[in-house]
Amino acid sequence: MTIGQKIPSVPKIYTEEEIQINKELAKFKESYIFVNTNFKRKTEPIFALACCESQRNVSIDKNKLIFKSEHEIFSIISDAIQQHYKQSNGKIGIWGKIVNYVYHHSDGETYIFDTSGHQIESYEVVESRASLRLKG
Repeated sequence: MTIGQKIPSVPKIYTEEEIQINKELAKFKESYIFVNTNFKRKTEPIFALACCESQRNVSIDKNKLIFKSEHEIFSIISDAIQQHYKQSNGKIGIWGKIVNYVYHHSDGETYIFDTSGHQIESYEVVESRASLRLKG
């Protein structure tokens, strides 16, 4: 085979188990945990805020969520929040002191957790975001 020649491709045949896992993972595609600090911009440059935006999300291992009950899912989320708060010492970079966490669930609902990982009611969080795009 020479450079530039197409390699014949054989379509992957998925097992029923792989199909079910992919369907389950797809349900959690939009799920994430937002770290709320009640940040109010003063003199911080937008560029710096955009560069640090990823600090405001807690990574979720979505493989741990699949095929779990709602109770098990919320327990996993609670553990992730507790671990993040402990590792960050209650503060994230330019954003400041952590107030609470917002979990965006696969059902489209948002759930608020305190810094100890307990779900709390009656608290409104506004997720303002910093973003940066290059035009070209």
